[in-house]
Amino acid sequence: MTMEQTEPGGKKNYHTRQQEAVADFFRLNPDECVTADDIYLYFMKENSKIGKATIYRCLDKLVENGEIKKYLSDSGDCAMYQLIDAANGCNRHFHLKCTSCGKIIHLNCGFMEDFEQHIRQHHGFRVDNARTVIYGTCEECAYSMRN
Repeated sequence: MTMEQTEPGGKKNYHTRQQEAVADFFRLNPDECVTADDIYLYFMKENSKIGKATIYRCLDKLVENGEIKKYLSDSGDCAMYQLIDAANGCNRHFHLKCTSCGKIIHLNCGFMEDFEQHIRQHHGFRVDNARTVIYGTCEECAYSMRN
């Protein structure tokens, strides 16, 4: 089953059952950062016949539509995906990603707004917050490393 919607500018956008199922997976796991393999295994356990190629196409479409965010794994060998939380304004703030545990932290901080304004005014460059991730170690992992 395919549902057709027309986007602004007359471009057709098709939503299949598989795309809806993948989108629903993210809605059920809003704080999780997952790989395509994680999603594939989830659907295998649910006895849903969604192939890996279909999952990758759905992920690309969800990223393109601004529904999920794509990160590179710490090793850089695979992509990780997470739901963009509209309530938290994920497209308007920076994100921190722990390189130890993979935790994503939404950074709503006036200092970063000042930083972004400085970059724009002094360097003529607009930062894409939806794609900006600062990598480091979260407080919990840093504490574990010390002890």
